[in-house]
Amino acid sequence: MYEQASPQRDPEALRQTLGPMLDGLSRAFGFTRALVALYDRQLGLLRGSVAFNVPEEIAASLEVSLEERDHPLVAALFQATPLRVDEVQNDSRLAPHDKGLLLEMGISSFIVVPLRNALDPGDPAASAPRPTVAAAALAVDEVAAAGVILLSKEGGLSDNDVEGLMPFANQAGATLVGARSVELFRHASERYAVENEWLWWMINSVADPVVVTDEQNDIIRQNRQAELIFRTRPDDGEGKKNAIRMNNFLFTAALSASKLEQGRSGSSGELTLVDPIEGTELIFEVISHPAYHFRLNTTGMVSLLKNVTDLSYASEALAQNVQRLQAAEEKSRLERDRLDLVLRNVPNPIIVIDNEDQITQMNQEAIRLFRPPENNAANRRKTQIAASNSAKFVFFVSQLRLETAQVKSGELSLIDPDSDEELVMAVTSTELRDESGALLGNVSVMQDLTRLRELERRRVEHQLFESEKLAATGRLAASIAHEINNPLEAITNALYLLVQRTPAADANREFLAIAKKETERVSRILRQMLGFYRPELSTAPTDINALILEAESLIEKDLRQKGVRMHNDFSPAMPMIMASGDQLKQVVLNLLLNAQESMPDGGSIFVTTRLARDADPAYLPSRSVMIQVRDTGKGIAEEHLANIFEPFFSTKQARKGTGLGLWVSLGIVQRHGGSITPRSRPGEGTTFTISLPIAGPAADD
Repeated sequence: MYEQASPQRDPEALRQTLGPMLDGLSRAFGFTRALVALYDRQLGLLRGSVAFNVPEEIAASLEVSLEERDHPLVAALFQATPLRVDEVQNDSRLAPHDKGLLLEMGISSFIVVPLRNALDPGDPAASAPRPTVAAAALAVDEVAAAGVILLSKEGGLSDNDVEGLMPFANQAGATLVGARSVELFRHASERYAVENEWLWWMINSVADPVVVTDEQNDIIRQNRQAELIFRTRPDDGEGKKNAIRMNNFLFTAALSASKLEQGRSGSSGELTLVDPIEGTELIFEVISHPAYHFRLNTTGMVSLLKNVTDLSYASEALAQNVQRLQAAEEKSRLERDRLDLVLRNVPNPIIVIDNEDQITQMNQEAIRLFRPPENNAANRRKTQIAASNSAKFVFFVSQLRLETAQVKSGELSLIDPDSDEELVMAVTSTELRDESGALLGNVSVMQDLTRLRELERRRVEHQLFESEKLAATGRLAASIAHEINNPLEAITNALYLLVQRTPAADANREFLAIAKKETERVSRILRQMLGFYRPELSTAPTDINALILEAESLIEKDLRQKGVRMHNDFSPAMPMIMASGDQLKQVVLNLLLNAQESMPDGGSIFVTTRLARDADPAYLPSRSVMIQVRDTGKGIAEEHLANIFEPFFSTKQARKGTGLGLWVSLGIVQRHGGSITPRSRPGEGTTFTISLPIAGPAADD
């Protein structure tokens, strides 16, 4: 930003402006000498600038501070009326130095005339009422003239001279204003040219295309990189011109669509254009933001085009590779699951039989099922079971042979010789053939479906268990949402108040600080609830009354909209207590919101604070404070009163309550070494009384 500074007045321009007037005065009134002293606002001085029949080097040395209010030049400047000095030598208002300068100029008496209405056009004092002679106490910033002119002639001065100079003062001031305006315009033009030149260098120093568009999305300015894409030249070929015209159309269409979708705020998106030279596809990320031209009072859009062609192709290739990897991973996972299923049930019975249905080979598990042990009294039962299993298996395989498929399968019911347990076996039988294709026998692999079905049952139970865990997780997530709602509502209210109360030019930071503070509190709540651990209690001296007022201000708008009125009765003698302000504010917010929800048709909430008294149930004389929150709501049923502090217990509708607010509040109060007591009757409202020790929680709490 450029600092707005007053350019220095050009002496030559002043001479050209005031010279003819001074010459006219000398002819009309007989003035022989004149000196113009202009007001320098930066230095607070009247300085000699233009002279008539006076040496300029002497005139330029005249400087009078505006602090000298009795000085005739300063008095005329402030009072904006001509003054007469009859004898320079004997006038006590003039400093000796000034007397010497004036006498050296040949001025022994003079009339000092203010140059009225010569303030800068943009100066607020220009529109101020004209001061009178009585306004002797004007401040320096209230000067109503741009300077004064000293006029002197031979033979002394008269009142007629003073009256005759009044029209000249107005005319000279107006002329000076015109010259001043021309000078200001010239300086502003020069500054604008410099700014424009810097802007041009800035946008061209950006390596990416930068485009400025007007309200109709037409390009009005672009840097050199953008010209390569959007600007045609007379010597360009027809193909290149067509590509550039297409780029302009695509960019304008994308910008219009972006405005329709996202309004006037900034936006970003992807745009595909054509390389005018190569004819290949160019992919740009377009970042647009609205802009306002203060001088022209027009709006437009500034867009930065970032070339992401290579990045887009790389991302697409990477996405394809990721998809292939995911497919391979899925296939590997399925194979791994099948292998895990087999390994969990190994060893499986494996039996080889010949063409005469005689068992020739078995693995260890098959031997346990089909080969009878030594025939003795102790193993007789196992022998009978094994023989029965063998007969069932041979008959089953012979039935499978009737099928034409090379691989056959079915289910077979057997008995476990060791446990007498019924086993349901899945049998897969595959024909064994030699190199010539001749049938040699059959190999059967048996899978114990009993164990698999038990595993399936356990899997279902595990799923149910996981479902319960997910449900508990959902309830925990709901509780987190319950606790997050309060600070989020606070942020919403603070931002609402900020928009409503803050003027456009005022950088009011108060409510932004509230939003930041509440956001940090949300973060701390998340860490506490998601970690599900007992947080360390960080205490500090806390003003309970101020804390409650802050909590009420966070939900003030919501309470007002729902017809709920707050009534506070705070003890002025409340001491500072050692506590965690954030956590206690969470407790107060929970109680206030619960009270508000119990009064859907409106009502009142009464909040009281005081020191503990001897008659209090939790008697801690002079060592604890009491906070009482009472509402005029519908109250709590007696059968529910004993359960309100249990987690997930709620009397609200299922979609409104999680049953965790009071549970969390109770934990916070207890960690502070305090207590919270409810009292309620249906139809008569509810009262919660909180007792907190002034010194904070005990060391072992």
